[in-house]
Amino acid sequence: MTRREDPAAKLAAKQQAWRMRTGQILQQPAEKILPLLQMARMQSVRLNPLRGEVSATAAELTKPGWLGAPYAWAANCYELAVPVAHIRDHELVTSGKVFIQNAASWLPVIALDPRPGEKILDVCAAPGGKTSHIAAITNNQAYITANDNSRARLAKMQANFGRLDVNPAQISLYDATQIGRKLDGGTYDKILLDAPCSGEGLMQYDRAKDFESWSVAHIKRLSKLQKQILGQAWYLLKVGGTLVYSTCTMAPEENEVVVDYLLRTHPEAQTLPFELQLPNRVPALKSWNDRTFQPQLQQAMRLVPSENIEAFFVCVIRKTADAFATTIASGKRIRYDDD
Repeated sequence: MTRREDPAAKLAAKQQAWRMRTGQILQQPAEKILPLLQMARMQSVRLNPLRGEVSATAAELTKPGWLGAPYAWAANCYELAVPVAHIRDHELVTSGKVFIQNAASWLPVIALDPRPGEKILDVCAAPGGKTSHIAAITNNQAYITANDNSRARLAKMQANFGRLDVNPAQISLYDATQIGRKLDGGTYDKILLDAPCSGEGLMQYDRAKDFESWSVAHIKRLSKLQKQILGQAWYLLKVGGTLVYSTCTMAPEENEVVVDYLLRTHPEAQTLPFELQLPNRVPALKSWNDRTFQPQLQQAMRLVPSENIEAFFVCVIRKTADAFATTIASGKRIRYDDD
């Protein structure tokens, strides 16, 4: 007779594993880690210039005392002074004038620095928050391809685009691990890859449901998937173009390990500094599990959990030459499970 594992014991083991791993990642003792993982995160709002004057929207939010302080580093973005339930169903949100997001979600788009006229690909776009931010910054004047591999998420994204007055040039339903076979290589000025990840930045230590899919084995499977997607996205980027890789997790296997893999297999890949300084920014890891990373990875942004900004990782990478030619010249075989 097979004994069933006690759910409470299984949860406690996962919580302990996450706590210990996070302490190792951040090089902090366990007693300092637990408050970070238990901390509730506040939502923020982005005011949408595609749906009218943001100054008028800000005034409407200020009257009832809902609008908090502006974020100096993100245009048209504010703290939310009340719980998100106060505003979630308000007309300002349902009409697309206001979009609710955690502040960390703005970072990849700011790092991408989208400009009007550029050809931009959002590889894993649904539900469309970051794509809509790109559209807002460029006033719908960029040639945006918004891709996702889920029909249900794509439908939700299209609904969000309609509400927010976002007009992408193309919406596609491609498997991101095969997207290089569907779109023309070397054609995008900028690519955003906010990769599917374990979502540790969204997790809370005392919320049992957050641990249902979390495990180190799952993180390692995601790392392999992220390498595959990053390789496909890299193929689609122009020489001289910029790719932003981001996740909302703290796991090194999904962050430094993935970008380090690209740097080792593609000599033409060069990280660029993302110099925005935030209170919860910490240095990117130099090594993990006896593996030393490329020194240029120190230019990446790594965030630990905070009240206003969840844990996040952002790395800006430029393609300096023809990827195929330099990869062949390096004599390196591409293996996505090469850790």
